[in-house]
Amino acid sequence: MATESGDLDDTIIRLVEPAPPIARPLPGGGESGPEPTVQWSVRVRGTSTVVALDRPVDIGRNPSLSRIDEHPAPRRVAIPADRGEVSARHVRVEQVGETLVVHDLGSTNGVVVHWASGASRRLRRGESIAVLSDAVIALADGVELDFVSEGDPTSG
Repeated sequence: MATESGDLDDTIIRLVEPAPPIARPLPGGGESGPEPTVQWSVRVRGTSTVVALDRPVDIGRNPSLSRIDEHPAPRRVAIPADRGEVSARHVRVEQVGETLVVHDLGSTNGVVVHWASGASRRLRRGESIAVLSDAVIALADGVELDFVSEGDPTSG
């Protein structure tokens, strides 16, 4: 059975190139470039651990590399083994453009996102969610994560 080329186009997913940055006029004239993206880091509360989100960060008791090659390879943050309710590969946190994304990596005890408004949400196994920078991410055994921006004086 022959198909027309129009039928084949319905099954092809075409990538859309991102639009070029919009130049904004400056108050004194001229144009500015695209607005800079804030670089975020994730902090393990109660410790001195602060990790830049210039690539994904996997957090857990034994956050080994995945069996699939990833580029760039995620940074790995090991939570002490005495925190037995934290899974070996519990959560991935990353910055995608200007968006902070939290992924449950199939953890046993889940990931709970607490928003500054007081609301909270438990992620399902394997679920991902975009969060605001004021969110607190609770893993288990009292392990909590939050976000700090590059140059934030409270990040140390």
